[in-house]
Amino acid sequence: MTFPRTAVPVFMNRVSPVLDTCTRLCILNPGRGGRIRRKTAAVRGKTLLERAEEIRRHGVAVVVCGAVGSVFYNLLTERRVEIVCGITGDIEEVIEAYLGGTLSQARFRMPGAS
Repeated sequence: MTFPRTAVPVFMNRVSPVLDTCTRLCILNPGRGGRIRRKTAAVRGKTLLERAEEIRRHGVAVVVCGAVGSVFYNLLTERRVEIVCGITGDIEEVIEAYLGGTLSQARFRMPGAS
């Protein structure tokens, strides 16, 4: 399976509930032979613009997250970063579901997310 470089914000081994204020990203890199390389990156930008630029500098094309504010959403989409929002759960289970194409299961939807 091939997929674009993807980031998931992490807080206490779960998907961070709000992308705007996350401090760590788990970045998934597609590798050779279907292998997936992971790295953790600190998010140090103070403003939303700095954060958007930092995410793009990491080469991220997709962000899987919980909630995201409209300003940050717009800043990222202007940089051609796709946002999959409304996601909650244990980081390992969410990554597995994302890679397996089963992230649409109800158990990964934040309460109130459509």
